[in-house]
Amino acid sequence: MKRTSSELKLLAPMALIVVVAVCALVGSLWVWAEQADKMSRIREEKLVMLGLDQMADDHAQLMTPITIWGDAVKKTSVKYDEEWVFNNIGKYFENFLNFESNLLLNSNDEPVFAYRKGHKADPAEFADMAAQTSSLVKTLRADFNERRLHNTPYNTDSNHLGKLMAINGRIYIVGASLLLPDDQTSPLLKYTPFAAVGTHELSSEELIVLSQRYMVSNITLLRPGQIKAPGSAAVAFRDDNGKVLAELTWMPDTPGRTLFIRTLGPVLMISLGLGLIAIVLLHQSQRAAQGLIASEAKAKHMALHDSLTGLPNRTLFADRLKQANERLKRQGGNVAVMCIGLDRFKDVNDTLGHLAGDELIRKNAQKISGMIRSGDTLARLGGDEFVIIQTDTDGSSAASLAKRVLEGLTGTVSLESGQVFSSCSIGVTLLHDGDIEPAEALRQADLALYRAKDSGRGQYAFFEIEMDATIKLRKTLETGLREAVHVEDIEVVYQPQVDHFGHIVGVEALCRWTHPTRGPVSPAYFIPLAEECGLMNELGTLVMRRAMQDSHRWPGLKVAVNVSATQMRCNTFVSHIKDLLQETGTSAQQIEIEITEGVLLNDDNSTQMILRDLRHMGFTIALDDFGTGYSSLGYLSRYPVDKIKIDRSFVSNLGVDPEAEAVIRAIVKLSKALNLNIIAEGVETRAQKNILRQTGCNIIQGYLFSKPVAPAAIDEMMKKERKLVMDDEAVYVAPKIVKMTPRM
Repeated sequence: MKRTSSELKLLAPMALIVVVAVCALVGSLWVWAEQADKMSRIREEKLVMLGLDQMADDHAQLMTPITIWGDAVKKTSVKYDEEWVFNNIGKYFENFLNFESNLLLNSNDEPVFAYRKGHKADPAEFADMAAQTSSLVKTLRADFNERRLHNTPYNTDSNHLGKLMAINGRIYIVGASLLLPDDQTSPLLKYTPFAAVGTHELSSEELIVLSQRYMVSNITLLRPGQIKAPGSAAVAFRDDNGKVLAELTWMPDTPGRTLFIRTLGPVLMISLGLGLIAIVLLHQSQRAAQGLIASEAKAKHMALHDSLTGLPNRTLFADRLKQANERLKRQGGNVAVMCIGLDRFKDVNDTLGHLAGDELIRKNAQKISGMIRSGDTLARLGGDEFVIIQTDTDGSSAASLAKRVLEGLTGTVSLESGQVFSSCSIGVTLLHDGDIEPAEALRQADLALYRAKDSGRGQYAFFEIEMDATIKLRKTLETGLREAVHVEDIEVVYQPQVDHFGHIVGVEALCRWTHPTRGPVSPAYFIPLAEECGLMNELGTLVMRRAMQDSHRWPGLKVAVNVSATQMRCNTFVSHIKDLLQETGTSAQQIEIEITEGVLLNDDNSTQMILRDLRHMGFTIALDDFGTGYSSLGYLSRYPVDKIKIDRSFVSNLGVDPEAEAVIRAIVKLSKALNLNIIAEGVETRAQKNILRQTGCNIIQGYLFSKPVAPAAIDEMMKKERKLVMDDEAVYVAPKIVKMTPRM
């Protein structure tokens, strides 16, 4: 009886622990389900909103065949013909474009003609519509006037704007288009164009089609005063004061709640099982002594093995290498030590998380274990680094094993969180002397591994004596760069960006560094070095601060500053930029931030929010080296990019490779279709400049005009002529400017 009471006393706290654990687990599942349902609802709302915007744009696009017409200008702007307007605007918009009501605005945006359901109407009745659609008309006029001001052809494909609006508790598709001649050289262009506006009430049938297209439940219109169903998704239409004028609502999918209900039963079953296990554990208390012995053995094992993979750790590796060296002394021969590092392993941790990184390490450990002999040793030293001790070998056998490991570890790996492409680099040192210390052998293999990675990754390299000198040089430069950044001994120079008339329209800030003893160091070397040794944020801050300070010297001139992916990943990046603006008293409108396509590669919400915050502050965003990486229309549509920068690799082949010109023409057309500015870098010849001008790229940058120069040289350019002097025969750069050009 005493034994039973003792067991009950032990059972009570264990039962309480089980109950608490079950409650915590169920609560966690419920929170997860709510979050999943919320994300599903947000996704559906975005899809429906995108669908509505596309529907409005498609509807408005139908207006262009009748509005891009010389007769339309003659019958409105030149000499107003009401009968023609009635037939070709009023009736045509209703019968063929499905606009029940439409309105014609004169050059002063005043209603001069109105039409509603087959009959002419009083334009005064459409005053509210004219006011609500004025933003569309103003946008079209601004685009047209800017093109006319710069004497550039207007884009007939973009002479329309569509928008959904709520009027009197109903949803309308509103389209607007300017009445323009179809001839780009027509004298009719001198007349200020009239604007046509049409409205179409969104019908219940169209809402059903929209629901079916995006696989959501039936979308219904909710007017002000009507109560929205609990948990429903909605797309709200608001006035300028934020007041809801109408809503489209539907019941979203609830995948989280559904899964929660399905898993609740198994969770309770598991809880019952845990209770039974607890009872069994009570009856196993007499085996405590055996458990302690097993724990001691496990502790000894863990002291010599890696906890993640079960492989020998650094301590056991050193012991095994000493044993191999002892056999080497007695029997002769060779021992190979191979350091294996996974390529870009940090990207896996950053994008998929550390659990995915651990899973990748375990799978690669299993693969390597199957490639070595039973007498060899595979150890994990930490992170993504493995090491192999291959005994009784030679250079050929070591190279053969290295090739097998490279091939076995290169390819797509399926992880629980998704698929990743994995590869590795290998450093090999061949030991002939049994007296070498494990630390020295490992150092030599590490140097060879660094050479393999520095040569392009995905390959192996054997240790050579001269590698010591290379590493020492790298350490020297790293120390010098760290000191230079600390004391701000980094020079910031500027390369002008000019139009085809030689006017400077902007400058790009570039950094230069001169080592005290080794002289100038190429940015192509010290910038990657700053990335690798963790100096990129400090270096980027230094350049950004100098650029902001120097921007005060050139009012109205854009100063472009490169921002790396490392800086963008910093949580305090946006707040730090705000502090720099306040510190230097600089306007964000004068700074252009250049990013590479690698910044957009992860395509995550964090990057989108950072770029949108920068745009909201007033910065413009330029996409550098466009066309050389992961160029995607999706990036250009999802991210707030203002400018595309054509990479110098395309520009350098102009006039040599016809495909280069075709690619640039395609990029220019893409930028114009998306209303993006465009600039080409690396322009070095007049032929390249002329071809770029013919393709429509009006802003260029390169040695043809100026190398990167000190701020004083830019001052001189702006002071003397405010432009670079160039024409079709020659390009002139003032001798004083050339004299001030720093060494590259």
